[in-house]
Order: sequence, then structure tokens, then C-alpha cells
Amino acid sequence: MWCILKCRPGRSGEIMASCRQTIPDSILQDIFTFTCDRMKRYQGSWHIEKTSMFPDYVFLETGNIRALSECLEPYREFTCVLEDEAEYHGLLRRVSPEEEIMLRRLGGPEHHLGISQGYISDGITHVTQGPLVGMERRIRKIDRHKRIAWIEYPADGAGGSRAPFTAGLEITSKT
Repeated sequence: MWCILKCRPGRSGEIMASCRQTIPDSILQDIFTFTCDRMKRYQGSWHIEKTSMFPDYVFLETGNIRALSECLEPYREFTCVLEDEAEYHGLLRRVSPEEEIMLRRLGGPEHHLGISQGYISDGITHVTQGPLVGMERRIRKIDRHKRIAWIEYPADGAGGSRAPFTAGLEITSKT
């Protein structure tokens, strides 16, 4: 199962390196951040830049969330305590199974979300290439100028609402 750890700004790389060295593999199976490609225009042309998809959040994969939470206690001063809900375990929030499935599909084994391409026809978005193919229902808003789309999380049983995340989406035509 995946969990999320919110780090203080600029500390995620340091925490990831330290966790890899100090937490046993039997407890921490993987630790990573999600990255995504974004299009930026400068020097008269468009460039693809790799950015953090969830700034200051680290994802941890474990089979024992309680043991992992205990191992993370020494990192308390470098992290932010998440809201106190039933699905929270100290510094960690468990990623819902629906979210995990969606993020695994989008990011793949590299945990990286590439740019998608598509078009808009009669007000309906059609994604033709990239990780957002088949996820048109989850697109809540598109900024064609910045070439990004806001993607809605899957509904979970907790009833909590989370802000949508952004993904690169280039709309090549609109009719």
C-alpha cells in the first residue's frame, strides 16, 4: 500500500535519501516522488520541463503502515503533520486504493507523467496520445495557453475532497 508524507519545503530529497539508508527494506519497499512534464514557452519556443507533480510530498510503499510510522518518528521536525482523520497514521496518510490504481496507471513504474495530446470537438475533450487517454471524464478544466489540465481524483469512501492535480495536456485543435 502507498502512503503520503508531507515534507517541509525543500526537504523531500533529503528525507528520501535518509529513509532509504535507515529504514529496513522489510518495512519500506519503495520511496519516491511523482514528476510530470510541462510545456513552458521561453526564448520564442515551447520547451518541455520536468517538474514535481505534488511538491513537498513523498510517497512511500509499505506492507506495515504502523511500523513505518514508528520508523519515521525521528523525521518529525522535517515533516508536516497531516490532518487527524481515521485514515491517518501519525505523519502518514494512506493513499486510497482507487487513487493508487489511478496514479500507478498514469505514472507507470518511473512515477512520471508525460504530456498528453488531444483535441476538442463540439465542447467534448478527446485525448489521443499520452497517459490521459481514456481519462477524459476526470478532466475538470483545461488551460490551453499554459497547456495543462486539472484532473479530478477518484471518489473515495472517506468523503474528503482534495484539490485536483495538474497534468500536461496539449490541445492541437478545437472545433
